[in-house]
Amino acid sequence: MKTIQLQKMRLLLVATLFLAIILGGCINDHNPTGNNWSNVRPMSFTTPLDIVAGYSFPGSGSIKGTETSLVCGNYNGIESVAFVRFTGLPSVGTFHIPEAYQDSTYLNLVLTRKFSESRNPVEVKIYKLNQSWAADSTNLIQDSNLSLITPQSYTITDSISSAGTQIKIPIPVAALEQWTSEADSLGLTLAIKTGENSYIEFKSRESGAGPKLHFLYRTTGENPIEKKYDQYCNKDSYRIDEETAPIITNQWILSNIPPSRIYLYFPMNFSLFQDTEGNPLNEIQLKRTTINHAELILYVKENSYYGTSTQYRLRADRVNDSLDINTAITVLDEQVASGIITQSFIRGDSLVVNITPLIQAYTSGDKMNYGIVIRSMQELINYGKIELWHFNDSSTPAEKQPKLRVTYTPPFL
Repeated sequence: MKTIQLQKMRLLLVATLFLAIILGGCINDHNPTGNNWSNVRPMSFTTPLDIVAGYSFPGSGSIKGTETSLVCGNYNGIESVAFVRFTGLPSVGTFHIPEAYQDSTYLNLVLTRKFSESRNPVEVKIYKLNQSWAADSTNLIQDSNLSLITPQSYTITDSISSAGTQIKIPIPVAALEQWTSEADSLGLTLAIKTGENSYIEFKSRESGAGPKLHFLYRTTGENPIEKKYDQYCNKDSYRIDEETAPIITNQWILSNIPPSRIYLYFPMNFSLFQDTEGNPLNEIQLKRTTINHAELILYVKENSYYGTSTQYRLRADRVNDSLDINTAITVLDEQVASGIITQSFIRGDSLVVNITPLIQAYTSGDKMNYGIVIRSMQELINYGKIELWHFNDSSTPAEKQPKLRVTYTPPFL
């Protein structure tokens, strides 16, 4: 009996020792990110792209009424109008606002951006909407139902901080004392417009710091009472003039208003994927290769919106249908598989777009390479626009041609 127990103890010790050896082999101090049982390290290459086709085409998008910022402007021939609705106002005829209270009668907005092409102050006018509306159907609002209530434009002269700058737009007393309309007696909807060649962006109610209407008033009757209305809007949205971006074969333009996207196709050069000894990987090895990170490097030709304080948000989608690459067309949303979002700043003259899942799908052979669509994730949200150096433009400097950067780990066996 003792002999059997002794043998079991020996077997247990041997098994424990063997397990310790296995675990020790899984972690190599000289290869913390490589494969188990090997010294295989991630490898990288950066190469100019041999692009065969690439063009700009119109995107599609919609305003849902749940955006965290509101756009108001008249820029590049496209007008956007913001709408804010307030309820719970005192009933018409039961109150009045003394003229002395005019300075305390205003619409408060938290601006996050302003722009004027002529560098003059941005001018803003306020209108009253004389129709009912829903935040997700703001495009149905007709200008004929807007009545100007601010004869003089409000001028925005202050600079805007990245955290937001409050402005107080005076609202005429008479407009508030008679706030109802034939089409809407339950609330007051104000429309906000800017002058030509300018725009503003301000926080919406979804941001937690949306538009607020403030005024002091006095009730009517035998015993007047001083009261205050100070409420955030309960609904807001904006309308953008319908405009379709053109298909352009010799330019790459990413635009939000109107939405413009980019299609590009480049064949994969699999000979760039090599083992640790510099030998190109064969088909079986490629299937087992791990793509740690892959990104497109694109060079900026024109950009007046994004910078060191404003991030771009781009997504590279994999085209899952065979296209005639010799014909520039609008690639539909149903023809692509969504990629991952790249959110970063433009520093210097280039930007990057993460395409790791796409390159992994191509090297593994799981998906065919039909091209890539790059789109902004800020379509219809702001006036951001980026023109990139086009691969087929004779004026594009050699150093501005698109590049592919890949970090990968080849298989050990």
